[in-house]
Amino acid sequence: MATTALAAEPTPSHEHRAACVAALTTQAEPLAARLKNGDRSVEAELLKLTQSGFAIIGIAYQDGLRKPEADQLLETAKKAQKSMPAPALSQLQASCQLEGAQVLADANALERFLVTSAAERRVKRIADGPKKR
Repeated sequence: MATTALAAEPTPSHEHRAACVAALTTQAEPLAARLKNGDRSVEAELLKLTQSGFAIIGIAYQDGLRKPEADQLLETAKKAQKSMPAPALSQLQASCQLEGAQVLADANALERFLVTSAAERRVKRIADGPKKR
């Protein structure tokens, strides 16, 4: 089952993937803030967003994208999204979440395990707050 974003671009570009990660990050930030403040009701939603973002990042890295270029693409996407109308950003976030979930569903068992584990660790770190020394 292809998502709208995938249907529009059969082989998503690194720019498209960066736009998705930026959109999902923007959507996840308020949930992460709520979780940091003890609102555990957002944990499942935050986990799904994190898994989608990690799946998209993983496929981009499999396709050869590396950190310096990824960071630049992500920064460019974040800047572009600041001027997007709210409905367009919401649409992008929804399609990117579906796209990430589809990438994860299409992944092999090891890839799914790695993405899911990394996302769970990230959300747990957010929920647990900063480490006390």
